[in-house]
Amino acid sequence: MGPQEVDITGYNPIVELAKETGTPLHRWKGNTLLVDSDGNLVSSDEANEALKQVWDILEKAITHSTNHSEEIPSSASLYNFFRDWCDRTLQSGEMTEREVELVLGMSQMWGAYVGDRVERQSLKFFYLEDCIEGDDCFIPTSYEKIMAKVSAIPLEKARIQLNTVMTSIEVRTSGALQICVTTSDGKVQYFDDVVVTTPLGWLKQHKKSIPQMHPRVVSAIDAMSYGRLEKILIEFPTAFWECVTAGSGTGPNEPVSFVHWLSPSYAAQTNPQRWRLECVSFHAFAEPYRRNILLFYTFGDCSTHITTSVRGLHGEPRDRWLQQFFEPYYTRLPNYDANTCAPLRFLATEWCNDEFAGNGGYTNFRVGMADAAQDVQAIRHGMPEQHIYFAGEHTAPFDGLGTVAGAYNSGEKVARRIIESGPPAEAMSDNSAEGSEAVAC
Repeated sequence: MGPQEVDITGYNPIVELAKETGTPLHRWKGNTLLVDSDGNLVSSDEANEALKQVWDILEKAITHSTNHSEEIPSSASLYNFFRDWCDRTLQSGEMTEREVELVLGMSQMWGAYVGDRVERQSLKFFYLEDCIEGDDCFIPTSYEKIMAKVSAIPLEKARIQLNTVMTSIEVRTSGALQICVTTSDGKVQYFDDVVVTTPLGWLKQHKKSIPQMHPRVVSAIDAMSYGRLEKILIEFPTAFWECVTAGSGTGPNEPVSFVHWLSPSYAAQTNPQRWRLECVSFHAFAEPYRRNILLFYTFGDCSTHITTSVRGLHGEPRDRWLQQFFEPYYTRLPNYDANTCAPLRFLATEWCNDEFAGNGGYTNFRVGMADAAQDVQAIRHGMPEQHIYFAGEHTAPFDGLGTVAGAYNSGEKVARRIIESGPPAEAMSDNSAEGSEAVAC
């Protein structure tokens, strides 16, 4: 249920770990189903062409952001770029009104990448979403084998305290400089270095737990934005949506990879805000990973609505609510029959309800940010003079922000910095270098 997308362009430690552990990687084909705002299935040719155009415009937008970031006003959004581009191509005759409608509608798919609407994505700092130009794969199983390998040494050599909440981190300078970590059970422990690995969303809500936090780090945490992405899996008796896609150019037996629903006019009772939806099909996986499952991605206010509505619901009441919300969409797919295609079960994340997930997903860059790159660098730098560091996707290299690989790399970089810095200078006088300790919170 976590981040299953993996960029395979260039070196990626998660890809290497997947290869080492035999974790499968699936490469998506470009076969797309598209349902328009009236609930009608768009032709396969139109759907795949619209998706291609969206990706082409996204690449142009990231090039524009990279080359002209300083000149772009902080109020400009990615959707502004889409709108301007479509207006120009419509006027020049390169696109029809129908193509513009589909492309602008499908531009909303960017929300599933950053956890918020395309209208809120900063164009000025769009270049920080550098993963656009990569080639993505999908883990059709889980991170179980990867986690087992990564955690082997910590489980063997580290002292791990589970079910323990850090409540404060303070620097004590009387004598040897040490970091005092207080936990929810009232225990006070001292360390030479502390690495704070909590999500950005958690940091935003708990800055006071680190009272000596540098003002620049505080302002960076406040300025950076945090997405709201959720996932809902729906399993069916059969993959009824699979059908021959004549004229698609992908071959009659090519399975569907993506399904997009443009802003719906036909679900007024359950979706009066007309949030658009999208999913990927697990039936596109090779055996033995193929499943009759659609994985829906929701973002922004739609995610908040779903997680608020299902909070506290379990079993049949929860499944009933999810079925009522998603039924208007999967019933629009080819070959649906209420008697034979009714969902078997539902599984939904609730990251927006999870305090320790930061009540959301991961870092993004919203319209209005003024110094996004410098904000990332400020948190990444941390407070080495106080031996307090930060790690996680929000401190990753720019080409890894918001990704598992970025979080992994950030942890390795901080570990290297701590090793190279040595123990606190004042602690060296008592010959305690060998016994120096670091902790990750």
